Amino acid sequence: MIRPLIVILLVVAIISCKKGDEGDGIKPEDKEKAAALTTLLQSDQFRLKKYYSETPIDYIDTDQVVKSETDLWQYVSTWLHDDAYIFNSNGTVTVQQNTLKIPTNTAETITKNYKVAADKNGVGFDFVGHEYQDLKYRLISFNDSILKVSASWNGKTVISEYNTLP
Repeated sequence: MIRPLIVILLVVAIISCKKGDEGDGIKPEDKEKAAALTTLLQSDQFRLKKYYSETPIDYIDTDQVVKSETDLWQYVSTWLHDDAYIFNSNGTVTVQQNTLKIPTNTAETITKNYKVAADKNGVGFDFVGHEYQDLKYRLISFNDSILKVSASWNGKTVISEYNTLP
């Protein structure tokens, strides 16, 4: 009677160990990148400096003009040109609007949420879009002075590049 109980307990223990070995499916290097990016964000201020696509796209696909371009800076809302982004340790980002302000909210600062998290696809960066709405980005790369992230715009991949401010 005790023997079958021991066998059952051993089988349960083995299955439990195998499940534990599978982990969460997130690569350790992506967890490290997410932690390093969070540290960088909280140590500097950032400004959008480039907006582009690596492959030519027709950015505005609702008009009659068909363009095929990679430099998309002309489509960046003017109020974003002088914004400074200050990332706080509590998961909020303060948008310092400076001279150019979004017409729907002319406050000096706007506070929104942000999140950096590793997942099975790399590192996600939940941040803000062109009207300070929530937008999901994917981390491409970063160093001490540049952050590159991608997002989907009308089904196309676009890249935003932020520089640290002096």
